Amino acid sequence: MAVWTATLIGLAVGVGGTGAGGLYIFFIKDVRTHRMNSILGFSGGIMLVAVFLELLPEALAISGLIFTMIGIIMGVIFLTATEDFIEYAGRIRYKSQANFHRAGSLLFLAIASHNFPEGLAIGGSYAASISLGILLALAIAVHNIPEGLAVAAAFRLSGVTSARSFLYAALAGIPMGLGTLLGQALGEVSPLLITVSLGFAAGAMLYTTCEEILPDIFMAEDATPGGFFWGLIVGIILFNIF
Repeated sequence: MAVWTATLIGLAVGVGGTGAGGLYIFFIKDVRTHRMNSILGFSGGIMLVAVFLELLPEALAISGLIFTMIGIIMGVIFLTATEDFIEYAGRIRYKSQANFHRAGSLLFLAIASHNFPEGLAIGGSYAASISLGILLALAIAVHNIPEGLAVAAAFRLSGVTSARSFLYAALAGIPMGLGTLLGQALGEVSPLLITVSLGFAAGAMLYTTCEEILPDIFMAEDATPGGFFWGLIVGIILFNIF
């Protein structure tokens, strides 16, 4: 029963997070970058707190440093390979509505690929601690909102209706449910697999935060680091309360 509960949580987080971002397309005429950076920064702050206060200490306590490091390395390698594939596939310059549709398709693939290891993170965390799994799911849900908006906006610019653009954004979250199912199942098999899953989650979240979020919120022309610091503060409070 716990496996299916965690899977439903992961599916709700994936579809709900990217779907919420897709819903935004119905209410805006243009995307305000600084607002999206604030949302991303907030989720990045919470994820860093989750990594260093929850995921890594939990993994180290269960099976020690070696298996934790194996998981971290696997998480970083997986997301690095995914980023390289997306970058290779997206080297074409987009100049027309048809090309915006191709850009949306690539974004859909990229975000769907990222959602699977994030689902593994939720599943592995849930297997170790229900409260950790739920809090991590909430952080990832917030992180998925601007990703869903990116998918919906690209399809909307290609001439696709707002309703279909929203649908594509929501569908990009489905792999998270599959990842959660696998992460929870593996976590229940062996304590070593729980440790590797938690390490994988930590590596994936560190890569996502350091590679994608922090450069945007600190180095972009319209950088807005305030959201990141609020994410750190809220994350510390949440993880100490629960």
